[in-house]
Amino acid sequence: MNTWKLVSGVALVFIVGALVGSLGTRFYLKHHYRPFMLEPRDRTAFIMKRLSKDLGLSQSQKIAVEKIVAQTEEKLREHFRQMRPEVEAIIDDSFSQIRKELDDGQKKQLDALREKFEKRRQARREGAFPKPPPKPE
Repeated sequence: MNTWKLVSGVALVFIVGALVGSLGTRFYLKHHYRPFMLEPRDRTAFIMKRLSKDLGLSQSQKIAVEKIVAQTEEKLREHFRQMRPEVEAIIDDSFSQIRKELDDGQKKQLDALREKFEKRRQARREGAFPKPPPKPE
């Protein structure tokens, strides 16, 4: 009887630790990487604020560095625009491979999931989701 209590206690401590660890990691990542999930202008402003603070940039340096950061943002956006067709082709191929393994009912469920996924991607692209509140300083 006592061994079962001990095993149950150890298992409970392990499970609670895993849950707390995963929730803590999620909280950290959500708040730590929030600026990179914002609009490009907001991302640029965040990067400039951080560089200005950490490097002690003068006003003329801020102007020059902000121009470079904005150009980099634009180059990255263009790169991702060019990659989009390839990424979508990979996703389409994956879904078609998955469909081959499913029965008719599961195919309908997969189609519904994919439609939901596409609506969310489209809404994200169009900016339909509200911006997260600004991070307190």
